[in-house]
Amino acid sequence: MRIMKIDTDSTDNGNGIRTVIYVSGCIHYCEGCHNPSSWNVNHGMQFRINELIDIIEENTISDVTISGGDSLTFQYEDTLRLVKEIKAQTNKNIWLYTGYIFEELPETKKEILPYLDVIVDGRFEVAKKDLRILFRGSSNQRIIDVQRSLEDGTTILWKDGQYN
Repeated sequence: MRIMKIDTDSTDNGNGIRTVIYVSGCIHYCEGCHNPSSWNVNHGMQFRINELIDIIEENTISDVTISGGDSLTFQYEDTLRLVKEIKAQTNKNIWLYTGYIFEELPETKKEILPYLDVIVDGRFEVAKKDLRILFRGSSNQRIIDVQRSLEDGTTILWKDGQYN
């Protein structure tokens, strides 16, 4: 799996302390993206899934965020394997950032949903950039409680503190 960066003590990519894995590759090309070097799927370093799991397990107090790039684009299959292993081996809370809109997620990408706790959805929009909002770059992006949304059959927004 091609990874741009791993941050083992982030507090701004989801609630609590998080290990953030920045996956290479994105098809959305958002104007004003904070990480445009991640658009190229060939940038970064190659990691095996078990190497990433070892890094995640070493950080016993942190949950996990998968950012990028967009891990649901070029590296979807590897990301799916990674989140399955994270849940199987650690049961940590997993957030995932994607440029896709939750309700418009392609059928071929929905197999990942049972393994995710939260999705931050939508492309970054420079005109809607807002530094006052939590965990997002622009106000069009939403923080979605994936498991409650799957159970209810409708999109349910995540509430701050829900996973404390």
